[in-house]
Amino acid sequence: MGSKERAKERREKRMQEISLLRTIPYSDHQRWWSSETIAVVTGANRGIGFEITRQLATHGLTVILTSRDSNVGLEAARVLQEGGLNVVFHQLDVLDHLSRKQFSEWLQQNYGGLDILLTRPAAPFLSCISL
Repeated sequence: MGSKERAKERREKRMQEISLLRTIPYSDHQRWWSSETIAVVTGANRGIGFEITRQLATHGLTVILTSRDSNVGLEAARVLQEGGLNVVFHQLDVLDHLSRKQFSEWLQQNYGGLDILLTRPAAPFLSCISL
């Protein structure tokens, strides 16, 4: 067996190990979350935010996907919804006070608040969300 074949075999084995690590290690009675658990992910229309949204929704949470651009955010939410995931879109620009205020009021009115907030660490957080 050549070095390329061994490297390929090691990669495949590592991918299997990673796949096992990604499974939820909790039984139903150990989970603290449910479909009523509300997670908000800012900037979730692409990249890491999109993947985090997908994974949280896959685990059964209700996820609010936010994006500055409504068209892009609606499309991202639609893709996840077509996969059977409980994802809702709402426009949010964390740097705009009025946008944060409108989002906060909508969130309170429709869900009574949130349980999990995931925001980009690079975003200035000085007073981004006043919930």
